[in-house]
Formats: sequence, structure tokens, C-alpha cells
Amino acid sequence: MRVFIPMTQPQRPAVTEIMVESVRLEDIIEVRHQVLRQGQPRSSCYYHEDSFKNTIHFAAKLDNKIIACASLYKESHPDFSLKQSWRIRGMAVLQRYQGQNIGTQLLETCINHAIKNKAGVIWCNARIGAVKFYKNAGFKIIGDEFEIENIGPHFLMAKNLGIHIGQTRFVEIAKKLLSSKKPIAVPQPRIKS
Repeated sequence: MRVFIPMTQPQRPAVTEIMVESVRLEDIIEVRHQVLRQGQPRSSCYYHEDSFKNTIHFAAKLDNKIIACASLYKESHPDFSLKQSWRIRGMAVLQRYQGQNIGTQLLETCINHAIKNKAGVIWCNARIGAVKFYKNAGFKIIGDEFEIENIGPHFLMAKNLGIHIGQTRFVEIAKKLLSSKKPIAVPQPRIKS
């Protein structure tokens, strides 16, 4: 898929055309390290979920150079179980390319992949600085702020892709699931043929 992105800030490099495509894990480790794990060992850029069967890694490329990445896992949140949940992790855009809608195009690619694979929900643990980015894409905050050791404060955020109960009701159900130790009946996605 080719995505055309106009340059929005004169001090940044002119981005005229990027391509978003699936890549190997090794191809995105450097971007993960530079953006998400700076000052930490490179080994911290490898996530347990990278070995999951349905994991896919996406990269935004400019002149065949990776400038942004995101990984997508078929994974339910551990505190609530919604079938057909997918998780976004390792979303990163090199600093000099931020603010040019590259992250938005990458996120849309992840969402579209999840929808094609019949996802009902897509979720992430969003850093405080990324909350607005995810809200602009239709994600909702679920629960309270929490700390991820050595990384910082986060919010659980999710977007309803296929549970036909409305976004407000979806957030209510997800919050109940997070605060309850008892199983709660949750409508499962209706798969359209």
C-alpha cells in the first residue's frame, strides 16, 4: 500500500511517499530501540508476544528505510476476555518523522488487518504522550493510569471494531470486567459474511 503524506513542518525532511508493509521482526528492532527503549539494552526490544503464531509486524518505509513500526498480536487483555481481540504494541515513529501522519497510516494498517481477521476489539497500553493519538483514532481509555516498570505511566485503551453494542456500552462492559473478579457475559462480535 502506498500512502502519500504532505510535509507539515519545514524543519522536518520532506516526506512525499511512504510505503507501509509487513516485515520481519529483525527489521523493526532498531526503530523500537531508538524510540521506545532508548538507554535500555537492545534485548528489551524483543517482546514475548513476538513469538505468537498470528503476530505481524508492520513498517513504514521511506526510500526503502524503515522510519516507523508497529506490531499486532492476536491477544486478549489478561484482565478481560473478549474473543477476537488484537493488541497493538511497539508503535514507534522516528522522531524526525513524527507529526506527519505516518503513525496514523501505520495505525490504520493495523486496524484494517485486525478487521480483516474478524477482530471485535483492538487494544493497547498507551503511554501518556500517545493517549491523544489513540483517542483521535477512536480508542477509548479503559480504567485508571498504571505504571509499567522502566517505561512509565500508561492507560489501557481499546477500540470496538465488531461488537455491535456501541462504543459507550463497550467501555462500560470493559470497565466492569477490569474491576470484577467474576466472569461477566460479554456480547461476542457478529461476523458479517
